[in-house]
Amino acid sequence: MKNTLSIVILSMALLFGGCASLQLQPVDFSWPAEEILDINSDGMVMARQYNAGFNVKPLLSKEFASDSTSAKNATVVRVIRDKAGFYYITAPKFKNVYVFQHADGALSLSYTISISQEKAMDDPKFNQRNTYIELLNNGAKVQLTKGGIQQGGAK
Repeated sequence: MKNTLSIVILSMALLFGGCASLQLQPVDFSWPAEEILDINSDGMVMARQYNAGFNVKPLLSKEFASDSTSAKNATVVRVIRDKAGFYYITAPKFKNVYVFQHADGALSLSYTISISQEKAMDDPKFNQRNTYIELLNNGAKVQLTKGGIQQGGAK
């Protein structure tokens, strides 16, 4: 009986010990440069280099809630991915940068970074930096992270 109990306990330890999650670290999910993606008539964009595509219509509706003409006239979005795998998305005439994370078959809004309440961005550009994403906007440089503007990041 004692041997049987020992065998059962040992078997369970091996079984549950083998179920420990395996993690490979560190991982760098970043894209070295931003992608400028054309919006097709269905609202889809495709980053062919990364085999990623998604519909931006809900994003355009959110950004241009009071201006449907601007939503219809949007032709491109700018996208970059940071080391942790978060996607930063903005476009000309946007006042915000949207941070998305990967979800099950979707991109889920994680954070909205307000760049300006008064003036829309004319030609925003992203740069990949070691610990943040740099947004170039009308001569200003803003350091962005998945949680907002990095302290001391607006110049």
